[in-house]
Amino acid sequence: MQKRFKMLTLGTIAMLSVAGHSATAQQPPARLAQTAPAPKAPAPKASPPANQKANPPTQPSTAEQQPSPKINLPAGAGWGSRCASQSRQSAIECSIEQTLTLSNTGQLLASVVIRVPADTRQPVMMIQVPVGLYLPAGLTLQIDENKPEPLAFQTCDLKGCYGGNSVSPEMLAAMKGGKRFTITFQNLAKENISVPLTLENFADAYQKIQ
Repeated sequence: MQKRFKMLTLGTIAMLSVAGHSATAQQPPARLAQTAPAPKAPAPKASPPANQKANPPTQPSTAEQQPSPKINLPAGAGWGSRCASQSRQSAIECSIEQTLTLSNTGQLLASVVIRVPADTRQPVMMIQVPVGLYLPAGLTLQIDENKPEPLAFQTCDLKGCYGGNSVSPEMLAAMKGGKRFTITFQNLAKENISVPLTLENFADAYQKIQ
């Protein structure tokens, strides 16, 4: 009897072990860690409607499109005459001159010299203006409201830029009967600078040297 109980006990333990092992084998495998979802791609930007027009480029203001204003200066004081010779043996040469400068700084604006050479007795004009100009524009000479005449620059130095030419009989007559002789040139910004010289006493001054 006792021997039979031990056999039952051992058989029961064996059955429980087999059942436990079978239960362990039948358990489903542990779930793998879920992979993090991939980030979503950003949504494309909405394109503007087909009928929407792009903003036009900014146009410059009216003030930027306007040309530079003409600079007018007060008239000069008048013409002075002088006569001189280079030596005692050389002939006397006479000239008339008018110079206009800024009163506050003394800067030269324009100087006009008309001389009568002793050998030819034909008047020659030489004009001096400041340095720092737009040289390709040259000079423009105008008597009253007559047609302007161009005059090219010949040379420049530290004191100024120079342009000269002979004075034709027509120009000489116009200066004798005129009231204003205007010299126009351009600065480096291509702005016109007009220097008006008086002709009120030109005829009297020229009569002294001819």
